[in-house]
Amino acid sequence: MREYELVYIVQPDASPERHKELSSRISDAIATGSGVTLLWDDWGKRKLAYEIKKFQKGHYVLVNFLGDGKFIPELERMLRIDADVLRFLSVRVADDVKDVQARMAEAKKEEGERAKRREERERLEAERAAREGERPDGDDRRDDDDRDDRDRDRDRDRDRDRDDRWRGKVDTADDEE
Repeated sequence: MREYELVYIVQPDASPERHKELSSRISDAIATGSGVTLLWDDWGKRKLAYEIKKFQKGHYVLVNFLGDGKFIPELERMLRIDADVLRFLSVRVADDVKDVQARMAEAKKEEGERAKRREERERLEAERAAREGERPDGDDRRDDDDRDDRDRDRDRDRDRDRDDRWRGKVDTADDEE
């Protein structure tokens, strides 16, 4: 058997029932292809690197599973036609997993470690939100606005410096030598 990893991003406004339906369809597709699910890791809502279908956030989910790989095209087709799935990526992690039971035990241990890290991260985020007076539900609009203002100021200053250099108003480091 081979080991695969699937990461998919769902629209942030999708209901929890929709997430459960999607995860059950994925697990059914894996089971139909005589695959074994190793790990489900719900990463939660995160900011996207770039806007996708006018969404700036997405709900990330990681799935590790074992299988022969023949059902992967059908799984990807299912994700591709689902309107709530923004993006997905499936990757073959290992070509030949000899001891399936040992790998399943290892995945169980890894799942526990990930859960501990997730709880710690959520605790730290809640503490930071309490310190800064933010809403604990992850709404960071104020930070994004401040960041946008800083970026706009930095770009304006950079453009002004560049224009001044072209006009000869600012001495560069090369002129001083």
